[in-house]
Amino acid sequence: MIKHIVLFKFEDPKVNVPVVRDSLYALVEKIPEIAHMQIGEDFLHSPRSFDMALLVDFKSREDFKIYDRHPDHNAARVYIHAHCLESRTVDFEY
Repeated sequence: MIKHIVLFKFEDPKVNVPVVRDSLYALVEKIPEIAHMQIGEDFLHSPRSFDMALLVDFKSREDFKIYDRHPDHNAARVYIHAHCLESRTVDFEY
C-alpha cells in the first residue's frame, strides 16, 4: 500500500479549504485507483499549523502514478496552486 500525505496552508482558509476539500473528494468517484481518501481541517490554528491535511491510500505505486497524472487531479491542482501559500508532502509504502 502507498500512503500519500499533503499538508496545505492557504491564502484564505475559510474560502479555500471547502473548495479544495470538495474538489479532492470528488476525485474518489472519478479515479478508481484511489483506495481511500481522508481530508481534515485544522482546528488549533497555531502558528505552526497547516490549514488542511490530505491522506490518500493506493494499492500500488502504479495506482498512485495514475492518480498523479489524471486530468481531474490536475484540474484540482490548478485551483490549489493558485491559492496555496505553502504545502508539504510525504509518500511512503506500508
